[in-house]
Parts: sequence; structure tokens; C-alpha cells
Amino acid sequence: MYLIPRLIGVGIYALLLIIVYYLIPRTKRWSIPLNIYTIALALMGFFYVPMDGSDLTRIYPVLQLYAQYALDDPESWGIIMASGTPMAALYYHVLGNLGDERWLPFVNACLTYGLCFALLKSICKRRQVLKKDIALVLLFFMSRGLLMMTIANIRTMLSMAIVAYCIYKILIEHKGGVKYFSLLIIAALIHAAGMAAVMVFIVYYVLKGNKGRNRLFTTLGVLIFVVVSYVYGRNYIHLAIDKGGDYLAYSQASTGYFYIWEFVLSLIVIFVTLFILLVYYLKINRKLGLEEYKKEREEYGAFMGFMLFFTLIDLVAIWIEFNIGWRLSWLIAILDMPLLLLILVSKRYPDTYKYRLRNLIKIISFVLLFIACVRGDLCSLKFV
Repeated sequence: MYLIPRLIGVGIYALLLIIVYYLIPRTKRWSIPLNIYTIALALMGFFYVPMDGSDLTRIYPVLQLYAQYALDDPESWGIIMASGTPMAALYYHVLGNLGDERWLPFVNACLTYGLCFALLKSICKRRQVLKKDIALVLLFFMSRGLLMMTIANIRTMLSMAIVAYCIYKILIEHKGGVKYFSLLIIAALIHAAGMAAVMVFIVYYVLKGNKGRNRLFTTLGVLIFVVVSYVYGRNYIHLAIDKGGDYLAYSQASTGYFYIWEFVLSLIVIFVTLFILLVYYLKINRKLGLEEYKKEREEYGAFMGFMLFFTLIDLVAIWIEFNIGWRLSWLIAILDMPLLLLILVSKRYPDTYKYRLRNLIKIISFVLLFIACVRGDLCSLKFV
């Protein structure tokens, strides 16, 4: 069905990715092709024509409904706040009033990929990263084929991008305070999967993620933040838990959503991530690695620990309930970009091993891209 339009759609996606992968190492200011690529992805969202049954065909009527509400009307506010995901409702209200419903996937792609690519830009300011490695990790992430989840599913990828950005800032750049935890609340109020990811992160952060002399003070601050959030937002937390329970019930009754090729793509990402973490913990250059290990453990140990913690949880979750584990694996795919770069710039690993790792990631990326274009959700991309 729509074979030719879909071939054109995935062909454009794959071609753009290969072009950007080629240009980044050969461009002095590599952020320029990356920014152009972001706009190109957003334009693909703007001109995307959903097929019958697509998430976007169900979202557009909701967008039009929320656009009719007035923010200065208490009754409208009551409806928005009672929606279960009030930040998503406000998001739909704002974009629904732009006059063209196609602005929703356009803006969502700009925000989502802008946040994802911000991780690359930020880490390159902290570490001396080869441009070929930037291109490689971009290829790996984009080969997962999450464009359809960004321009059609809308909420989940946006919430995961916000969570990933906050985790990077808190665990790698060691920035905290109200700003990033407030952003985590926003992500949690966009989609139930975002709520689940935030809850896992908060548990990890309280137990293991917070380091340094002010650990007790910061932990108490986070706990107070969590308690206050629960007091004022417990209804949303309960709704998210109920949603997860519904997913689990559907799965046990064999009536829930399941797609084997997306399951395969998610498992590949999960196992590649576990392999990278295994490399991080076991493969040490004996000449420089032991000295670097102590330094890197202090700086990036919390992030590596979270990635292991979260990936193992997701590995279990995806076998128990596909819908939950599948969505959480998108967060892993985003965070794999800084994870891979930290491995590739580290002095802990011999250059010969990095060479093999680069080749392995390149091969896996093209396998992912092939599956995503031929059988994944990405294969429904079309513009007519």
C-alpha cells in the first residue's frame, strides 16, 4: 500500500542521513550541516502525510479541540489540568492556534532533535572529539529510525528528549538546581513514558547519582522536591501508573501493541549499549587506563552507572510489556550518543580497540538503518 510514496520517503531519509554523515567530518564548522539537517527533518514532518491509523490522524482532532480553549477561562484550565498530561495539552493548545496543523510535527521535530543534537554540541565543548566520531554516533542514533515517533507519535519522543537532556546536564556536566528538575517535571507531564523515565532517574539519583561533599544536602533537596511534586502532582503519577497497568494487562491478554521489527531494533540498541558499558568497565589500557579510570570515574561514573541501571531495567521491561520497554529504549538510543563519545575520547582504551569499535558501530548502524527503512515504523514515511 502506497509502495512508491513510501520508497521515496525512506529514500529521502536515508539519503539525507548519509549526506550529513559524509559532510560533518569534512566541514570546518560541523554544527552547520547538523543544524541544516534538523530543519530538513522538521520539513519532512511538515510535509508528512499520515496513513489511515497513524497516531497523527488521532492527534490532529485533539489538537483542534485544545486549540479552542481559552487560557484566561477557568473552565478551560480545569479541562487542561484534568487531562492527565497537562503539558501536552498546553503544547497542543499553542501549536493548534498557529493556523496549520502541520506545524505540530514541524515544531516537534525541531524541539526533539534540537535537544538530542544539543548533547553532541555540549560534549564537544567539554572534550576534544574527532569529527568522524561525531558523524558516527549521529549515524548510529538516526539509524534507529525514530523520525516517525517524533512527527507522528509526538509526545513520547519529545518527553524522552527532554529527559535525556536533563540527565546529561545533571550527571555529566554536574549541573543541578531547580532548572533541570523542573524540566524533568515538564517531561513527566507530557507522556506517561516520560513519567516512568523520570521516576527511574530520581530513584537512581538519590541512591547513586549524587556525589561530592554536598551529597547529603543535595539528596535532601531532591527528596523535598520529590515530596512536594508528589503532594501537588500525585493524581498525574497515579494516572501514569494506571496507564502502565493498562499496558501490562493488554500484554497479558495478548491484545496490546507488538511489532516484531521494532522489538528487534530496540533489542539491538539495548544489547549494543550493554556491550559498550562492558567495554567501559572491563577494557582498560594498562599504561594510561588505570590513572584515567579514577579521574573518569569521578567525572562520568554516575552517568555510566545510570546507563547500566536503566538499560538493565529496560531489558527486563521489554520482555514483560513491549509498549513500555519499547518507549524507554528511545531514551537509551539518545543517551548512547554521549556514551559512545565518552568511550571514543577516553585514554583508557587502546587505539586498536577504538578502531574495532568504530567499525562495529558503523556496521550495526547500517543494519539498523536497513531494518528501519524496510520493516520498521520508518517505512510508513510518505509525503503524498
